Amino acid sequence: MNREPSRVTLGSRGDDRARSRFEVFVKYCCPFCKGPLELLLQAYRCATCNKNYPVVLDIPDFRVFPDPYIGYPEDWEKGHRLAVRYPETSFQELVEYYWSLTPEVSPDLVARYVRHSLAGVGRGRRLLSSLEREQPELATRPGRVALELGCRSGGLLVAASRDFPRLVGIDIAFRWLVIARKRLEEAGVIAQLVCGCAQHLPFSDQSFDLIVAENVLEHTTQPQKLIDEAYRALRPRGAFLAVTANRYSLAPEPHVRVWGVGFLPRRYMAAYVRWRRAVRYEHVRLLGLFELKRLLERVPFRSWRLTLPTFSGEELASLSPIERSLVGFYHRIKDWPLFRSMLLLIAPLIQCLGVRDLPAEELPDG
Repeated sequence: MNREPSRVTLGSRGDDRARSRFEVFVKYCCPFCKGPLELLLQAYRCATCNKNYPVVLDIPDFRVFPDPYIGYPEDWEKGHRLAVRYPETSFQELVEYYWSLTPEVSPDLVARYVRHSLAGVGRGRRLLSSLEREQPELATRPGRVALELGCRSGGLLVAASRDFPRLVGIDIAFRWLVIARKRLEEAGVIAQLVCGCAQHLPFSDQSFDLIVAENVLEHTTQPQKLIDEAYRALRPRGAFLAVTANRYSLAPEPHVRVWGVGFLPRRYMAAYVRWRRAVRYEHVRLLGLFELKRLLERVPFRSWRLTLPTFSGEELASLSPIERSLVGFYHRIKDWPLFRSMLLLIAPLIQCLGVRDLPAEELPDG
């Protein structure tokens, strides 16, 4: 990470409130050693392990390894190209422009990915509504802070702004944080955006009341490390909320729309997807129900449970009539005790909620 950091800032038409400034709701620490950091002119420096982390386009970059799809210089370069279009471009136009920079992805998948980005706020509201039922006290805590892992285009951050006055989003893809800033600006939402790895969070212990990971667990080679880090960064009675694609779903694989990927041995998945769709797939690792259970059992949550999520209206609008009918039937039966266990094995998505326990000194006697 030796590239000279950019002095360009993000903002539109001189709107100071919308500019990407150093909105630091949660202080940073070194993602390696968790030591304190010093802010220099265009970088953070850890005095403990002597590592430097650049600030590019006003976004601190604390990655300990690059996005598996693209190296550091290429990622920063795409971010700069997006920044050039930023002032006079809408969020949707910026998303569409980004995909024009990625011609190797087929037009039908690009259209799907654009729709996915545009539906982000609706998905976020749907996901957070389930949290309100399970953990209503989170929305009333003073000074509450929410973190989204893999925040991508920032849809959930916008949805969470209703109940969480302090918002933090982290993503390994620097270029997508530029796009997320645009969405937040258009929505009038201010959030602390950070480039980093979910397995090595640049935040101190017990910093957040809520940590959300929507469609992130399947994109890491270390899902256990990700969940462990989330637990470390949660405050007592804080919640970890995640949604992940089900490996053994009977529906098409949601990232590439190919049937049967999850039923293959892992060593054959990437080749099969490359044959069917001519896209890379070696960095997606789908989880099944029992594998997800084992991951959660290794973390000392006070409680955790796996449920079946609902689909938002924006998601339903992007489906075919037949798919909408099937999802409607799924919504009607997913909470019936007779079907719940079976559907957790084969449903498209699995949702998990883990709640951190109180510190030992606050636990009741006996």
